[in-house]
Amino acid sequence: MDDRRRKEAIEAARREIARRIARFCSTLSAEEFDRLLDRMAHVQWKYDVFPIVSDSSPPSPSPSPSPSPKERELLD
Repeated sequence: MDDRRRKEAIEAARREIARRIARFCSTLSAEEFDRLLDRMAHVQWKYDVFPIVSDSSPPSPSPSPSPSPKERELLD
């Protein structure tokens, strides 16, 4: 991805994030809010470009351990 497209994508993400979170971040200073937006937009861009792809299925439950002789007596 070229640098211009990367910057445009990050700016678009930044605008969208700002629109969504502005009312929740009213206690932050302008500088803190800008830093937060920069970080969140970069992370959003990163996951849009390099999504986590998982082909694996969820792990199967591990078999329960065999009961001890004493537990077997109680179960019988």
